[in-house]
Amino acid sequence: MSNMNHSPYEGWRDWLAQLADQPKMQTLVAQTGAEEGWWSDESIWQQEYGRFTPHDQPSATLLYETAEPPQKLCLIECFVEQPTITSHQTRRYHPDLGWLRFTRFPHDPTLPGLQTVLQMPGQAHVVRYRPHKRCTIRFTHPENGRIIFAKLFTDNRGAQIHTESIQLWEAAKANLLDFQVAPPIRWDEPTHTLWQGFVPGKPVLPTLKSKDGPQLAKRMGTAVASTTTSPLSPTITFTRQDQMKRTQKYIRKLSQHLPNLAPALNHLCHLLQSWHDTLPQRPLRPIHGAPHAHQWLQTPNQLGLVDFDRLAWGEPELDVATFITEIDFEDWSRFPGAAVNRHFIQGYETIAGPLDKQILALYCAHKRLAKALKAAYAIRPYGDLQAERHLGRALTLAASLDF
Repeated sequence: MSNMNHSPYEGWRDWLAQLADQPKMQTLVAQTGAEEGWWSDESIWQQEYGRFTPHDQPSATLLYETAEPPQKLCLIECFVEQPTITSHQTRRYHPDLGWLRFTRFPHDPTLPGLQTVLQMPGQAHVVRYRPHKRCTIRFTHPENGRIIFAKLFTDNRGAQIHTESIQLWEAAKANLLDFQVAPPIRWDEPTHTLWQGFVPGKPVLPTLKSKDGPQLAKRMGTAVASTTTSPLSPTITFTRQDQMKRTQKYIRKLSQHLPNLAPALNHLCHLLQSWHDTLPQRPLRPIHGAPHAHQWLQTPNQLGLVDFDRLAWGEPELDVATFITEIDFEDWSRFPGAAVNRHFIQGYETIAGPLDKQILALYCAHKRLAKALKAAYAIRPYGDLQAERHLGRALTLAASLDF
């Protein structure tokens, strides 16, 4: 499949290597902000997000934040030609990188509610920020330590999530779900902000990567499968056909990004569509939509699950495929991730019933393709090679289905 001699990355590798040079970019962010009076140049910065889009302007977007408190964030956008700037922005020409536009957080015209939300009482910490799309902020009360979260959207999507979070909270209180969820607080339409409470616990990944990982995974499988037997009534329906439409969109984007992979991508699209037309339809049930390991928290006695933004009527195989595929991408140098996945599936099937292994493999192929697109967008000089590897795995999965 490889045709790297004609990869469009050949003309971008040196430039991407410069953007991926952390010490260089850290110094650039610190010095530029200091020159503008935004901060001192003593702060240590780290990249929190990056996206390479060579066919658009900006051709790359990077988000940097300070490694230590007080938290500061800076958006860097790369342009071929001199960009325009507004207040809270500055630009520099760099001989190796071209034109760079720096934007000081929280300036983001697509999230105008940021300024208002950040004035709320409590110590604010940005948990996750995707420029021009979404921002999640944790607020800690200075006196009683109470924690609440604000999720800012560009539209009214959060209103629907709030309605469903009330359903989730009531189901969890009635012990109809085998995990804890965030207490709903309110939806604030003027700022497009969803307010939710705190789910106690610590991340599960360290335990999953220990000798106790398989047993924890089995508990997690049992827990998330409880959504399929619950009385939840999601607003959204996400069918296999919806998944195919999303994948076709990813294939178009990846073909534009890496045209040398277009023949393999078209072949994958044909294979996936054939399996979609052949495999039997199954009854849809309530599913989380994206229960990968980073969405889970644990206490000694309970599990917590967060981010139900994709709660939907769907096939249980989608939830399982999301979990086991993401596990494959973790570093399993000490303990086998395969055992974690096996136990997760065992736990899931004890509650939800037998999974269709062919449908599960089909969804895993879709997830691999999504990972290929993510790799292609990464700020890495060899993101094309990683994208090609993920695509190869997706093709192997799709071709291995036996009818």
